[in-house]
Amino acid sequence: MALSYPVSAPRKTHHVLVGQGHQLEIEEHGSGDGLPVIICHGGPGGGLSRFECAHFNPEHYRILLFSQRGCGNSTPHSCEHNTLEHLIGDLECIRRHLGIGRWVVCGESFGATLAMVYALRHREHVSALMLWASFFASQQDYDWCLGKSGAGAQFYPEYYRQFNPQNQPTSALIEGFHQQLFSDSEPTQLKAAKAWVAWEETLCCGTAPSIKLLEPAALINRAQLQLHYFKHQFFLRDNMLMDHAKEFAGLPVWMVHGRHDLVCSYARAQAFATAAQAHLDIFEGLGHSLADEVYCQAQCRATDHMYLKLKRQQCKD
Repeated sequence: MALSYPVSAPRKTHHVLVGQGHQLEIEEHGSGDGLPVIICHGGPGGGLSRFECAHFNPEHYRILLFSQRGCGNSTPHSCEHNTLEHLIGDLECIRRHLGIGRWVVCGESFGATLAMVYALRHREHVSALMLWASFFASQQDYDWCLGKSGAGAQFYPEYYRQFNPQNQPTSALIEGFHQQLFSDSEPTQLKAAKAWVAWEETLCCGTAPSIKLLEPAALINRAQLQLHYFKHQFFLRDNMLMDHAKEFAGLPVWMVHGRHDLVCSYARAQAFATAAQAHLDIFEGLGHSLADEVYCQAQCRATDHMYLKLKRQQCKD
């Protein structure tokens, strides 16, 4: 079984108008006759990454990457008309544009949130879910990564003091960053964006972060999108995904999660997997950084197994 698969230039590129002035960039990789899989990137605001293709056998899968509204090469870079409902609608626009009946929906971190909500709304078009480093978008999850008693604050108290010098509760911290990032002062926006992304990278990478490679505009855009979603509780009722976890039973769901993930709690992933009757691969010593070699190998094994499972199911049907 392959440790990872080759990554190359896209076989096709699409630009799809999805409404409200937004246009999405979509890349196709792998086989045109393969099992269609759409990958929802993290962030919000992460933009598509061709690295994700390394997890899928290009002879077996028709791999679809896209940049969500407001980021990457999708345009414009704006939080206007940018909600979870818009993103779910965009997935449907992509599916119809490409003439796909059912597809495997994948997601990492916030992308897993999007994938799960999409599957609840459009179960008839989802053949399976593949989720890694899943984020469940509830107050408990916000406190886990941002709160003064959260995992990150306990592991990296010196960095947390820089991130939250006034030791504010989670809701006030989010509101303060939101005000700075959407102020009329670009220096204020940039200072807040650097602080926000530095904390995010600390949680993901486990080391003192370096954000010097990001252009100021890209840094601000990334932070603004994330604060836009955090301020609005990701446009979800609190604990909605956990409350509906049992509705995923019967749908093939494969999850990969690191026990030491400081962004997305393992306990939450385990509780969801139990209720959803999902397959959960848990890895000791791994955090939220999906670039880890062990994580990559686990995702390759998961996609290989899912392909065989779905092919066997097709033969039975």
